[in-house]
Amino acid sequence: MKMTAASLARAFAETARTLPEAEIPALAEAAAHILIEQGLFKDAHIFPRMVEREISRRDGAVQVKITTASKDSVSFKQEVTHAVEQALKRPCSVEEHADPSLLGGVLLQVGDERYDATLKGALNNLSTKLTAPIPLP
Repeated sequence: MKMTAASLARAFAETARTLPEAEIPALAEAAAHILIEQGLFKDAHIFPRMVEREISRRDGAVQVKITTASKDSVSFKQEVTHAVEQALKRPCSVEEHADPSLLGGVLLQVGDERYDATLKGALNNLSTKLTAPIPLP
């Protein structure tokens, strides 16, 4: 069976649950060596995120992705996390991304659902409504 970074991340997450916290760095070092030995070094930069997702999935946490123009808004992240946890009655695993092309607003992905509350999205909706034909009575 060919090893993948995803399968190694699953194994890491499962093993880390059984170890004392002091031994996790040694496990991480071993995982890094395996990535190199298996020719998966190109996935090393995303490996920590893959492990976080595996741990969240096993804990039953909802994946939440917040995209704003900058990552500066700590209070906004906390508010979104609290609101989603209250609404779904489940813990959240929040990932923040910065997209400088956004003029304002936020893109929010909760699980498989996407919510566009960006300025660009609002302007696109307005443009569609203004250019739509007017129904005659």
